[in-house]
Amino acid sequence: MELKLKQINDDVFELDVRGNTCPFPQIFTELALKRIESGRLEVITDNPPSARDLPIVLKRRGYQVELEKEGDHWRIKIWK
Repeated sequence: MELKLKQINDDVFELDVRGNTCPFPQIFTELALKRIESGRLEVITDNPPSARDLPIVLKRRGYQVELEKEGDHWRIKIWK
């Protein structure tokens, strides 16, 4: 599987994990967070358990997180 991470602008990155089920969205998110030094990572998922669980895990690790529903998927914004 490929890490679909792209840079949107200077400090915003987007990771598309649609089509992946647990635990892959969390694994890919952790890999992406290791690759970016600072800024905001936006994770796009269509997996309801990931949309529910990822923000909880990330907040416990000290990240600021926002979750938005966008049609048939969610956007999880993570500040690093």
